Amino acid sequence: MRVRRAGTDPDPSRLVTWRNRLVEYTPPVWWMPIALMVATEYKLRRRANDQTVSGSFDAFILLELAVYAAVGAYVLFKLRAQLRPVPIVVFTVGWCLAAAVSTLYAPSPMLAIVRAVQLVIIVLVVLRVVHDGDVSLVRRFLHGYVVLTTVSIAIGLAYVAPTTGEQAGRFTWLFTHSVVAGSMLAMSTVVLFGMWLTHKVAQLPWARWAYGAMLVVNAVSLVRTRTRGSIGAALIAVVVLAVLWLRAEGKRDLMLTSFVAITAIASTVGSQIVAYYLRNEDAEKLASFNNRTLVWEIAIESFERRPLHGRGLTASRSLFLDDTGLGGAHNAYINVMVDVGLVGLFFWGGLLVLVTVGAWRLRHRVRRTDGADALTFDSVTAFSLMVCQLVNAITAEYVGAGVSATALLLYMTGAWVVLAGDARDQVERNTTLARDAAEREMAVTAGAPGPAKTATTRLGRTSVTS
Repeated sequence: MRVRRAGTDPDPSRLVTWRNRLVEYTPPVWWMPIALMVATEYKLRRRANDQTVSGSFDAFILLELAVYAAVGAYVLFKLRAQLRPVPIVVFTVGWCLAAAVSTLYAPSPMLAIVRAVQLVIIVLVVLRVVHDGDVSLVRRFLHGYVVLTTVSIAIGLAYVAPTTGEQAGRFTWLFTHSVVAGSMLAMSTVVLFGMWLTHKVAQLPWARWAYGAMLVVNAVSLVRTRTRGSIGAALIAVVVLAVLWLRAEGKRDLMLTSFVAITAIASTVGSQIVAYYLRNEDAEKLASFNNRTLVWEIAIESFERRPLHGRGLTASRSLFLDDTGLGGAHNAYINVMVDVGLVGLFFWGGLLVLVTVGAWRLRHRVRRTDGADALTFDSVTAFSLMVCQLVNAITAEYVGAGVSATALLLYMTGAWVVLAGDARDQVERNTTLARDAAEREMAVTAGAPGPAKTATTRLGRTSVTS
């Protein structure tokens, strides 16, 4: 069977939401973010925070770097001196450069340099996605991501490393921290809910029951991580997604029914849910967000000493070790302020705003475009995914850490919004061309009966023929 490259579609006017790899060529860049996630987050041993900060190497670190090196070699081989002048892309690159420059004064230079190189490779992959891909490629990445989390759940059911302290009894897989697992499962739950809810119009490749089954598995596993910030973020995002979808479908009566059902559930089993969510912790610990406020106070003091450029990439990993024994700010916004200062916060915060606003605007543009119904999934799910990221960032620093699964998902969501916008523009152009062609055909058909009279000019003379 002959494989057709993506750019040689016999019908370039059609909206492509999924490409059959047996028929059409799909750039391999779609699986590279997934490979980088696995290399970054999937731990096969547990290291102390001081070992991480020291920048010491072991066999597993070398394996992680080898994966990044392989992906980096590919994107450098495919590198083109092109940068789309799209604000989301510009701010992604700006954040990468600001973080990379901050390694010059980072307190842990070896760790900072490694993370900076990894961040550069990640951003180059995202630029490759924007350059080579379309909305179908991002959808393939999303399917790969939810398959990854589902397989990870199966691994976690088969084996979890022994845990102690606050990690005891919380679901995860291998040696991965339960908060990392919770963050990843929160994102996969939102994506799967969007796939299941909008399946009727989204033109997805799998049966709806498959997305529903994976949604149940991911959602239950998310609750079992007992990661309250991620659970709350996913719940808010799912509600937002449902409201946006029901409004788009004009089903306001179903919205009212859902509200009544949620109220009934809250009144009957709400106390049990709250008790589970609070994990039997005392009021003082809950008021301090599980002692996070102490970390945040230290972080704010550090930021006030170096507000413009921060203390350098990964500085928050070592800043709190002496006082709290924790490696990180446990808040993405504060994490960026401490590490890269106001300069980094400008680019990173601007990226968050641009992707969120871009997804919201895309939703309105899709609703006003005939033939773009399939992109409703992309617009409402991308926006809800950003809501999940913004809320989860309050209690987990990973989206602001530069190199992590959730940070990589942020960059890919930005690429998703850009490419979905391109698809919407393509649909609008095709609709306009089809309408113009139909109008011309109608005009020709209307003028067909009877011989047409035309004016002919030859050598300055005008004659009328019939």
